[in-house]
Amino acid sequence: MKELYRKILSMKSKKYGFYKSLSQKTWSFGDFSLEFVHVQGDPYAPASKILLKAPFSSLGYSTKLIASFTQRLAVADFFLRRLFIEIQNYNGDKKAEFKIMAPTQEVLLRNALWIENGFIQILLQVNLPAKERIIDEKKAAHLLTAVLPDLVTSSLYFFDPQVLKDLEAHVRCLEVREELLKIIKEQDLVAFVPNGAILPRASGLSDTPLLEAIPFVSPSDLEVQFEVLGESIVGMGIQKGITVIAGGAYHGKSTLLHALERAVIPHIPGDGREWVVIDESACAIHVEEGRSIQNTDISFFLKNLPGDTSTSQFNTVSASGSTSQVGNFLEALEFGSKCFLIDEDYSAVNFLIRDSRVRALLGDQNEPLTPLIDRIQHLKEKGLNFIIVAGACGAYLEVADQVLLVSNYKISRATQKVLEINSQLEPSVKEDPSVDFEFPQSRLFHDFVKDMLPHVKPTSAVERRVKVRLQDNSVLQIGFLRAQIAKTSLFHESTKLASGYLLLNLLQNPSNEESLKQIEALCLKIQNVGFRAIPQGFSKDLALPRPIDIASALLRLRYYD
Repeated sequence: MKELYRKILSMKSKKYGFYKSLSQKTWSFGDFSLEFVHVQGDPYAPASKILLKAPFSSLGYSTKLIASFTQRLAVADFFLRRLFIEIQNYNGDKKAEFKIMAPTQEVLLRNALWIENGFIQILLQVNLPAKERIIDEKKAAHLLTAVLPDLVTSSLYFFDPQVLKDLEAHVRCLEVREELLKIIKEQDLVAFVPNGAILPRASGLSDTPLLEAIPFVSPSDLEVQFEVLGESIVGMGIQKGITVIAGGAYHGKSTLLHALERAVIPHIPGDGREWVVIDESACAIHVEEGRSIQNTDISFFLKNLPGDTSTSQFNTVSASGSTSQVGNFLEALEFGSKCFLIDEDYSAVNFLIRDSRVRALLGDQNEPLTPLIDRIQHLKEKGLNFIIVAGACGAYLEVADQVLLVSNYKISRATQKVLEINSQLEPSVKEDPSVDFEFPQSRLFHDFVKDMLPHVKPTSAVERRVKVRLQDNSVLQIGFLRAQIAKTSLFHESTKLASGYLLLNLLQNPSNEESLKQIEALCLKIQNVGFRAIPQGFSKDLALPRPIDIASALLRLRYYD
């Protein structure tokens, strides 16, 4: 620390560019080392990035807390939140001198703070001070050798037994979730919602829990009880097969489905959804009109197009509503999903159903699209699971294995009542027994690379590297390739950007393996060694997505001239 202090003071009256010399070595801060990953070129450029690294044991906590990946994930998330608060309090209303990635309600592997091989590592921004374009050496020395150590000490070191209790509770929350995931697999369930869960969010723009929300209570005839790490947890078990969630508008159908959609990612203690769990491969299948589809076999749902257009290797730069949803479903299946969440409000009607009058008018031979309702039982027999919100598409009540009725955010089981209703009405579902479904194979990564690699290059003559950009939080750009990802399960800016850097790495280092295997291997590497596995994006604010969500970005990439 003293050496860095003297080095900075020696820069008195130097031009701002002399800050670059700080990146030439690693500076000792006692327990911590400090490395300048990026030094800004002038006071108005994007802030500098520094990497702090120390043995976890030096913080005063037992290394037993970081024995497993789940524990390391929870511990890193806990300390990131503490450091974020300390930095926010320090900055106050003035210009941010330090900045670190803001955590969300979810627990993600972030490169802002992670634990690797027994070391805690922190990546944060610092705005190196200046007077005009001359180094402000006294302020810089104070920031880096006085303020920064104080922020780290107060947020990370052990000094309060209550902090240790909170840390252990944070770890235990994720360990309980991990056990619940194992239990639902053993119990042949696809999802579980505990009693007392808070499912509604504060608003459409916030992912924090709604404080005055009605806590979830399971119907008694769906209630299950699990013993998890010495604690009894009671809630609603959702069986495998076809589950329909019905109810009036604004009564909570979509809220329940949305909570299940986000349950593929761990949540922090107190979020209200922290022990809502679902098959980790679950994907929401929305309509996505205008998305590109490339070489996807959609013939199981769509065939005999006018003009003899093939649907076994279907391509379009702008899919229709129903075609986009067909593509989303089959691509998710190709990349490992076995559980599909569908809300009729975000679906193409002709993908979901076709009523008897339209059938009579058109005739099946003149309609190339077979709706999901005609295929869903066959897909269930193949081991796939569906959770469907249906407030108007009553045909799904005919095929449902169980029906949940939502009224004022309260759940009841309506399966028996639906059976009685079905017995009084003529069947409307037309299952096609002649079609046998085969699971699509994950395409070889080489099949993507041969078309994409020519466009993975710097976007101007003065650039050395291929740039990854996120535009309006909805368009991912890698070189000259772009993908519309607003309606994927990449929920956060950090996971969207990370998917871009991961794909850039994969496109530049392709193998002839299946795409899913190559994506999974890189994700596992990042879990073990951190985001240094993708050096192009290491200094950015990144969080690791699921492999299936990275694949969803890959499938949407195309060249725009």
